[in-house]
Amino acid sequence: MRQGLPALLLALSPCLMVSSTLAEEASSSVSTIDDALSSQSADLQDAKKTTETQQAAYKKQSAELVQLETQAKALDETLQSAKASLQKAYAKMLDDPKTDITAIKETYQSAWSDVKQNQKARLEATQKLQDIEAQLAQLKAKESSIEQKITALGHDKLRARAQRLKSELKLTGEQKVSFTNKCDIKMTLAQCADQTKELALQKAVNNYQDWLVDAATETSAIKPNLSKVSLNIHLIKYDTNKAGFADSTRYQTVLTAQLESRAGEDAACTLLGIDKSYCYAVDQNGQRQQNQKEVAWVSLNVRSNQYNDNVVVDDVNYGSTPVEIMLPVGNHLITIEKEGYHSFSQMIGINSDQTLRAVLREQANLLKPGHKFADSLKGNIKAPEMITLIRGEYLVGENASRKISLDHAFAMSASPITVGEFETFVTQTGYQTDAELKHLCISVNNSEVTPVSDSYWRNPGFKQTASNPVVCVSQNDAKAYTDWLSKQTGSVYRLPTEEEWEIAARSGSQNDYWWGDDFGADKANTGWGGSKWSNKSTSPVGSFAPNNLGFYDVVGNVWEWTKDSRGMAKGGAWSFSPDMAKASSELFIDPNSAANYLGFRVLRELK
Repeated sequence: MRQGLPALLLALSPCLMVSSTLAEEASSSVSTIDDALSSQSADLQDAKKTTETQQAAYKKQSAELVQLETQAKALDETLQSAKASLQKAYAKMLDDPKTDITAIKETYQSAWSDVKQNQKARLEATQKLQDIEAQLAQLKAKESSIEQKITALGHDKLRARAQRLKSELKLTGEQKVSFTNKCDIKMTLAQCADQTKELALQKAVNNYQDWLVDAATETSAIKPNLSKVSLNIHLIKYDTNKAGFADSTRYQTVLTAQLESRAGEDAACTLLGIDKSYCYAVDQNGQRQQNQKEVAWVSLNVRSNQYNDNVVVDDVNYGSTPVEIMLPVGNHLITIEKEGYHSFSQMIGINSDQTLRAVLREQANLLKPGHKFADSLKGNIKAPEMITLIRGEYLVGENASRKISLDHAFAMSASPITVGEFETFVTQTGYQTDAELKHLCISVNNSEVTPVSDSYWRNPGFKQTASNPVVCVSQNDAKAYTDWLSKQTGSVYRLPTEEEWEIAARSGSQNDYWWGDDFGADKANTGWGGSKWSNKSTSPVGSFAPNNLGFYDVVGNVWEWTKDSRGMAKGGAWSFSPDMAKASSELFIDPNSAANYLGFRVLRELK
């Protein structure tokens, strides 16, 4: 009769004990993977819920932006109507100066205010939508990553199940069987004994196979597939315990046989009903040792627009960009992070050598308009004070009628570059300006533009202090100063574009001057502007109130060079009328020329 499992375990050889340990380890591996699958499945459910919440937030924010854009159209119509009414009222005043247009002006100003508030709300709503969209992309990437992990764990579990069954099929066992045979009367005693022994051994093999199957962890799964494989059972040895006639006609043999199964490499997979590839032998890294499928490896070159970032591919950290990584073809989750920036996270299908260029966008809440700072120069000297402006939509041009989308943040000097700041540059470099080389700087006398020989930035034709804006500098001189600042600080300094300058000068205002459409008196240093410097000289920077973000002298004092290659300057000057100091006004002058009403301020690029 077949021995039960407990009795057999006592009779097993040392080989069985080792194989049993391997089977237990394989079973533990399956259990561990099941735990990991359960954990990842829970993570996936949580990730899906978070994604759904973010999708709902995205939908809500999109609807809010659509509503604001619809509102903007209505407000624009209201503003145009109010503007038309105001124009009619002004026309009426020409005929009847006593006409009261206070209510009409208030209506127009209220319409302007509503338009401005709507523009601000749309900018904030757009930024918020972009942030939500970026977060949503990261959540979807995380969800996809978890799904990939679950798929990988599923494959790992199939391989672990196959490995467990292979270990269980390798158990060496002993079977003690008794077989009684009724021999044919024509047989000799030896023939009867041999036949009974063979039948007993056959019984031992059958019992051993039944024991292997019943002892397996997944008995119910493998029994239906037994006919599809051969367990290739080998008889190692046997001992005859008893042999002889039990009575006058029946011969009995009792023996103990030691057996083992040498099933084929893929037998476990066939018994479990899974793909045969899960039965190939693997090394400690999980790679197939034989019959391996060729996998192409390719190069991924990762770049980003930031330094000191961090690259993670499939949960493996590869350090900062630029970095070249060898990966097998297929899908890989690429994540690039840097503190203070939105993460780049994307599932990418890689089939050949390629370069990935990621753009990390600075988190909006870390950079605010109006933030002030100053870089350090050699010799423990501070560079000009800078004020930041952020990306977004702005209104520029005459009557603030042109909307532009600024795709970068920048900082601009709070005031024009002063005599003292320019002197530091000249002292350290020995630089000579165009006016010094040509012995010529342009001036304005009695509204006439007049070249004055031997005048230059130290002697522009009027007294000045270190805090007055430097004048008699050409566009070339201004660029030389910005190049020096760039080398000193390691940051990129340059002259502003026309639009960058106007964005800073307006600082959110849509009027001719940052304080309104009426110039008034003694609010800035312009010709006929009512100040003690009007039509006489420049004024020390900061002599008048700054605009809303803290920029000084964006109205009057000196025209300021822009980077326009035609030689455009902005802002008006002490010797030009207030009308020329409007935010949208322009002055064109030869880039190689210098004038005692012309200076510059600098822009610093922000990464």
